[in-house]
Amino acid sequence: MKRSIFFLLTILICSTSISSCLSNQRQHFSNDAVAKIGTFNIEWLGDGVRDTKPRTEEEYKLVADAIASTDLELIGLQEIENIDALNRVLKYLPEFKGFVLEKSGNQNLGFIYKNTVSIDTFYYYSPIAIDPSRNRPGLVVHARKGNFDWIMMVVHFKASSKFDDTEEKRMRSLETRMKQAEILSNWIDSVLANSTEQDLIIVGDFNDNPTRSQSALVPLITNKNIRFLTENERSCKNEKWDNIDHIVVSSSAKNRVFIESLIIENHYYKYDEQIAKQISDHCPVGIAFDIVLPDND
Repeated sequence: MKRSIFFLLTILICSTSISSCLSNQRQHFSNDAVAKIGTFNIEWLGDGVRDTKPRTEEEYKLVADAIASTDLELIGLQEIENIDALNRVLKYLPEFKGFVLEKSGNQNLGFIYKNTVSIDTFYYYSPIAIDPSRNRPGLVVHARKGNFDWIMMVVHFKASSKFDDTEEKRMRSLETRMKQAEILSNWIDSVLANSTEQDLIIVGDFNDNPTRSQSALVPLITNKNIRFLTENERSCKNEKWDNIDHIVVSSSAKNRVFIESLIIENHYYKYDEQIAKQISDHCPVGIAFDIVLPDND
C-alpha cells in the first residue's frame, strides 16, 4: 500500500458543495495545459542561527522534497525567517526562484516559482497587518502562464494560540482574524470593480475554516465574488481537525479550476511523526488552473 495519500476533491453534480475523498493515485495534468498553484506554511523556517525550530541539513532537504513532490509551479509561503532561510531549502530546488517579504519578525511571507511562470510585479499590502508589530501584511503577486494571468495574494491571518488562555484573549484573536478577513474581502471587491483583472487567487494560512460555527472568515464566506476550494478538507496532521490552509478564487478564476487536481501533499503519511514534524506542522496544498482557455480580462 502506498504511504503517500493525496486528498482530491470531486464535483457533486447539481450541487454547489464539494466533497473530500481519499486516493492513493495523483491526477496527472499536462504542464503545457495548466498552472499549478499552492500554499505551504513551513513552520518556523529559520536560517540556522538561533532558530525557534532548529533543523538539520537533512531536514532542510526533506522540506525541499515535500515541495518537489507537489509538482507545483508557484507556491505562497508562510513562516519564513528571511531569504537566507529560504535559500537553505532552495539549494535543493534549483528549478525554483524565491522571495521573502521581511516585515514580521521571523515569521514572514514569501513565494517560490519555476521559470514556467512569469512574475510581472509583487508588493505587500499593509492594511491586513492591523497591528504591524504582531500581524503580517499580505504579499501580492501578479503572474502569468499561457493564456492565464492572475493576481495572487499570500496571507497568514492571526492565530488563536496556546497563549490565548482566557476568553478575552481568545475573542481578541477571533476579532483580529475577522477584521483581516473583512479587509481582504474589501480588497477583492475593489480589485474586481476597479481594474480589468478578474482572476484573483488568495492562498495561505487563514488559521480558521469557513465551516466552523464561530468562523472569523464570515466576511469572506459571504462574499459572492469568491469561493473557498479547500473548506471541506481536513488537517494533514490530524484528520479530526479542520484544514486552515486555503486556496480561494474569484468567480472568473474558478472557471479555470480542475477541481479534481486538488492535493494535500501529506508527509505525515510518508514518514514517522518525528520526521514529519521536522518538515512542518502544515502540508503543501495545491490545485491546477487551465491556461489554454482564452484570456478573459
